[in-house]
Formats: sequence, structure tokens, C-alpha cells
Amino acid sequence: MPRRLKLPSHEMGFIELYFIYSENGIWEEQWRPLQNMMDIPTITKEEADHALHGWTKPLVDKLGPPPKGMLHKLSNTVKQCAHRKNCPFFDKHRCGVLLSKIPWCFEPAGIEPGNLAAEIIKLWRETVYVVVVEETSL
Repeated sequence: MPRRLKLPSHEMGFIELYFIYSENGIWEEQWRPLQNMMDIPTITKEEADHALHGWTKPLVDKLGPPPKGMLHKLSNTVKQCAHRKNCPFFDKHRCGVLLSKIPWCFEPAGIEPGNLAAEIIKLWRETVYVVVVEETSL
């Protein structure tokens, strides 16, 4: 299954999604450090499969706030750059999650590893829904 895709839905028009896969409650290795640090909606593998075949209602019902809303839910610490005190390029008018011209080097404070959290924040800023797809195996 593709990781990032654009999906047509009856409820919301085209939805851009990024899937993080989870098996038996454990996220895939790349994203595992953020598993208990970020609040990301979870769907089942069956709901993801249904959405890919055109039945998007179960997926849409679980998406939660829009990506820009997820940015507002972040704590004030995370909204700031981790390198703000020693970065020669820091500008308080540009270096924040909610600001329009965030630089490429932004890393959120208070989350380790910050570069992974920055990837999720970047996706949310691009109006991409980040969703965990839970697959259970016997």
C-alpha cells in the first residue's frame, strides 16, 4: 500500500493522506520514537482498504481535526524551534510552526527525535492527514 496518496472521497473531496503502519500496536521502526509523543488518528487496515476501494466514510469519520488544526493542538514548546537560542538564522517572525515562511531547518523543541516530528509537522503544513494504519496479526 502506498505511504502517501491522494484519495477521492464523497465527504471531503480529495484527501491527501500519509500512512504510518502499525502491527499489533507497535509502529513501524522508523516512526516508533514518536509513538507515545504525538496524537495521531488510528484506523484499521480494513478501513484503509475500504477507502482505497471508494468507501471512505469510516476513514473520514476517524480523521479528526484537519491538518492545520493538528498544528494548533501542539504544545507551545513544540511550536518553537529547538535551535532558537544558538541558530544564527533564527527569526521569531519566521521560525514557528504556525508562521507562514517556516525555514527548512526547523526542528520542534521538546520532542526527541525532533527531525521525525518535523516531518509530521511538515506534512500537516502541506494539509496532509497523517494516519496510523493498525494491522493485527495472529
